[in-house]
Amino acid sequence: MFNKEWYNNKNTSKELTIGWLYNDNIRDDFAKGYTKNMTDYWSVEMSWFLPDCFEDSNINNLLKKASDSGFKKIVVFKQGTTLGQFQSIFPKFYDENKNATFVGHILDQQDSYYTIHPQAFMIDLTWWAKVGFPEWGAHDRHSIEESFETIEPIRSNENWHDEYTPHWIAPSKKLRTYKRKLGGWNIVKALMEDDQHIISWNKEIREEKHYSYPEVVHDGPRHLPGVTEQLMLDIFFIANTELPPPLGTWLDHKKQIDPSWDGKFNRLIVPAAGLSPLIYAFTLGMPKGSKIHVYDISKFALDLTKKIIEEWDGTNYSSFAKDLMKEYGDTPTRRRDMFRGTFQLNDSDKTIEELNKQGFTEWLTDVLPTLKIFYTPINIMDPNKSKRFANAANFDEQTTYVHLSNIYHYMPTSFFYSLRQRWALHNELLSHFKAVSANNNILIYSACPIGHRNIINWADEWDDTIQFDDLPEDSIGKLLKWNKTTK
Repeated sequence: MFNKEWYNNKNTSKELTIGWLYNDNIRDDFAKGYTKNMTDYWSVEMSWFLPDCFEDSNINNLLKKASDSGFKKIVVFKQGTTLGQFQSIFPKFYDENKNATFVGHILDQQDSYYTIHPQAFMIDLTWWAKVGFPEWGAHDRHSIEESFETIEPIRSNENWHDEYTPHWIAPSKKLRTYKRKLGGWNIVKALMEDDQHIISWNKEIREEKHYSYPEVVHDGPRHLPGVTEQLMLDIFFIANTELPPPLGTWLDHKKQIDPSWDGKFNRLIVPAAGLSPLIYAFTLGMPKGSKIHVYDISKFALDLTKKIIEEWDGTNYSSFAKDLMKEYGDTPTRRRDMFRGTFQLNDSDKTIEELNKQGFTEWLTDVLPTLKIFYTPINIMDPNKSKRFANAANFDEQTTYVHLSNIYHYMPTSFFYSLRQRWALHNELLSHFKAVSANNNILIYSACPIGHRNIINWADEWDDTIQFDDLPEDSIGKLLKWNKTTK
């Protein structure tokens, strides 16, 4: 998924790594908080793709850490950047620009020298080492009094926006005198002197990532909507046909400790997303009369899930889904805002085709009408409600499967909660399930906030007592400076 194998191969072979650059110039308290939270989230998320990663407040120190560790290239993101679907589209860009020495946001400063904004860039560390590890080049407030002569870059005629964002620059044969040196000037100068080109990120990547300029008093609030637009919770994953993970190990374990268990799940607790409630109930082999609890923070998602369960006839799901999207969204733009996963609808049909070979259509006809289905709007991050949520598994001693998905590692959630807070709230919910478990009868799937735990386990065996500070120091959760343990 998301080219994980591609990333892992690049990371293992030391071809590519990732770096997180702290933004120590943020003055606004709110901006400090949400940019830390977002960097928490993305550092964990991207570690799934590139496990060996680095962090620092200084660009040169960050590059040197990666270079000394033997990496050939590094992609650097500055605190204040959110990535959208960057991880999905970056491999194609990378493969199309394998020989790029430097990729970033180029700024044509007219009489001042060209600069690079450090919000997101990729650099060839092999080149950087070969030319003597040139400094990035800090903004020099006094350089206006000391004009300097250097190679004049040539640039693309096109701009991404305004007149100062060229698609690329390259060295010319002419010298020019410039009045000032702004941030990133020296890395540009080093590249031009070595006859290298600098290219910028393409349109697709620029649209997927966002920088909120949190260090800029005027621009910070103006760019915040670009972040919040990525946090929409009232959406629906229309093509979700996710299958439960292989459960053999956990089922065998349950039978060992409870030989009387018949191997059946009689209750399913699952978020509203596409066909997931139906597919989970079928693949778990839930018998007639079982109960499904569909929950979600979004009432819109609950309404759509209910409509799918009650109206879809089990055939041609992509056609049904497209009609459903048109019913709720009268324009392509509106549908794009409301629905996720539309490009995967054809894959959904393929999944259903495979399930039909196992009897899915017959199950929809024979078993589904007998199930008791409940639809519950709830924010399980709310500790005042999470205990009630866990109690849904406590009506009897039958076996329950709880799918928490990635709620505790989810970008919209992470905007509001730090990694430490999500870890603590996750522990709290697990303790509630453990308290109502009868003979270890609740199997829980949950993406841990830092991937430290197994993603699935029986309620009695989740370790909900490990405090964040007690996590191993080499854990990805301890990568960033504000999460390190101080004793």
